[in-house]
Amino acid sequence: MSSISSNPQPVLGGGAAQPLMYGSPIGAGTAQGAGDGFSLADVVRVLKQRKLTIIITAVLVFALAVGATLLVKQYFPGWSSIAIFELDPPKEGIWITGEAKTMPQIMEQMLATEASKLKELQLLLDVMAKPEMKQTRYYDWYEKDAMKAATGLADDLSVGPIPNTRLIRLQLMTRSRTETRDIVRAVVDRYLAQFSESERSAAFTEKENITAALDKMKTELDTRRAEANAFRERTDSPAIEMERRVANNHMTILRAEVNAVETTVSSLQSQLDSIAGHDPDRIPLTAEQQLLVESDPQLRFYVSQVENMDIEIAVMRTRFGENHRNVQVMKQRRQGYYEKEIAKREELMTKVRQRQLEQLRQQSAQATKVLQRRQEQLDDALAKERDLDRSVQKYQQMVAEIEVLQRRIAELEDRRNEAEHRLNSTNQARLKLVQAPREAVEPARPNMLVYLGAGFVLAWAAGVGLAFLREFTDQTVRTPIDVVRHGHLSVLGTIPLLDDEEADVEEIEDAVMQAPQSLVAEAFRRTRTNLQFSGPAETQQRLLITSPAPGDGKTAVSINLAATMAHSGQRVLLVDCNFRRPELRRLFEVKSNEGLSNLLIGEGSLESLIAKTNLPNLDVLPSGPMPPTPAELLGSEAMRNLLNEAAKHYDRILLDGPPTLLISDATVLAMMVDGVIIVARADGNSKGVLKRTREALEKINARVVGAVLNGVRARPGGYFRQQYREFYDYSSDETIPPELPSPGELDNEDDD
Repeated sequence: MSSISSNPQPVLGGGAAQPLMYGSPIGAGTAQGAGDGFSLADVVRVLKQRKLTIIITAVLVFALAVGATLLVKQYFPGWSSIAIFELDPPKEGIWITGEAKTMPQIMEQMLATEASKLKELQLLLDVMAKPEMKQTRYYDWYEKDAMKAATGLADDLSVGPIPNTRLIRLQLMTRSRTETRDIVRAVVDRYLAQFSESERSAAFTEKENITAALDKMKTELDTRRAEANAFRERTDSPAIEMERRVANNHMTILRAEVNAVETTVSSLQSQLDSIAGHDPDRIPLTAEQQLLVESDPQLRFYVSQVENMDIEIAVMRTRFGENHRNVQVMKQRRQGYYEKEIAKREELMTKVRQRQLEQLRQQSAQATKVLQRRQEQLDDALAKERDLDRSVQKYQQMVAEIEVLQRRIAELEDRRNEAEHRLNSTNQARLKLVQAPREAVEPARPNMLVYLGAGFVLAWAAGVGLAFLREFTDQTVRTPIDVVRHGHLSVLGTIPLLDDEEADVEEIEDAVMQAPQSLVAEAFRRTRTNLQFSGPAETQQRLLITSPAPGDGKTAVSINLAATMAHSGQRVLLVDCNFRRPELRRLFEVKSNEGLSNLLIGEGSLESLIAKTNLPNLDVLPSGPMPPTPAELLGSEAMRNLLNEAAKHYDRILLDGPPTLLISDATVLAMMVDGVIIVARADGNSKGVLKRTREALEKINARVVGAVLNGVRARPGGYFRQQYREFYDYSSDETIPPELPSPGELDNEDDD
């Protein structure tokens, strides 16, 4: 084998762009990735292919629907009777506003509640227990049992509020026109009486409850008033108000004083902090402090002595000179007084700084005490104000509670008046019958439009559903899409069924040779073209043609494919490897009984046993006699040598092999060739069989080139139906010759 692969090889070239009816391949990528998905194109295909099934099923189902509708109309009509109630909301505040005010959500709940009461079992049981109801066929239908009849009536009654209204709709349908009206009327009368009794009972109960609550609330009001008066007298409320105003003024003054003292304390503390951060001897003195130091008498004496001696020293220096003893003595005396001056000044400045620091501390301490006193006074004033506020608030709360009680008492009195009004009135019912039940003019069942419309839709749904059911349950390979989706194989070509062919083709095996202008011959030529573009020529020289089972047409595909290759100028050897059912010897009318089996056991040579055919470039090697062990003989080294020898003389070697799933001969041969072509028969092979065939070949690492779908029917929406006429309309005897001459024939014509 020159190339071995477990995956189908991609199909290249322009074949993929041609219609599938001509055998267009579907590439390996499509084959591997198609899976079992169902696309929109598949839906359209199923609808086209099975349109006859869909139409017949739809017609039958619709006819049944029409018949059932007519049967119901004739023997089981339904007569309907309707009653409509109007429910007014509770008339709150009738003596004040004169109108009812109810939120929509509450009104919807009330309508739903009343609608459910219309189907209460006890109410319906009271209706069916009436003597006139026991005479009806409806009562007889439930075995003359009042409980069963009431339960059935609850199921048959249709009750519900009409949206966006205050109406409740009651409907019943039975087989009797008059009975329907009478039953609905009985239900309406019983419910109106029950509602009236319920309203009067509710109004009486409400009045009693309101009266009791009103008495209790008046007692509580009297108690609260007494408590408020006692508290007012005890606390002297006017004096409290005056005292609150005085306290507020006093607190305002105290807050101002506290703020001022806090500012003073803060200033003194800042000065202390600034002094505390320096050396006491380096604290600067103010001008006043400096003047105070300089005014000290002793310091002034020392300063005057120093100044006088400076004058004397200057006079003596002039008279006696700088170095005179009297000048030196005077300088020493002057230095002594100067040092005393310095010492005295430092002493005085230290005392001033200490006095300044002590004054700041005393002032800060005094200011802090003042601040504490003012703060205590402010706290006392605030506490007193809170006590006054609590007293005022308590009194105001008592007054507010009294006002609330008064309003609630007024509301309860209004509600009691309303309850008395409803209890004494006979024409103020909240539930009114706005449409009394009447006899129906036309039966409500069947509704012809609904029944026939639903039957029409159901009929087409049944037809389409049956079509897809058949599609999903059909396990037979019918189209190239089935080959790709379920077999995961590239489609090299599709061969139409010979019965659908319009040309004069008697046998499929010689379609290319006998009717080259036919659509079948064109399908084989397209298959040859697709095969050529599926891979390099050196990887397709030796090809095995097999099928899943007998009768799939692999021999016909082998012969016609070999003929098309020979027509294209290739030298082709067609080998019959099916020892159990050989066909090539009969079809090509080979007279010799010897063939492949003789070569494999060493009898004869390839040149002597090959049979020439009427078609140039096409030779046939028959199978020969049946060997005892065909598989061992086909898997021998002699078979491999035979193929190698034939490859030297022929461009293509096609092996017509046995079925793959039936015997093991095909798998043995698949390991010796460059590729394998699987022939599947439409409407003959199942999807599982095709998949097992591919898997059996891939398990031995055989290279599956693709598949040829044989015997495809011209199905509606499928392949070859429309193409038949288009092909023969486009092609005529004048434009299509019987067959193009081969290169050998052209050479012979040139020699002539």
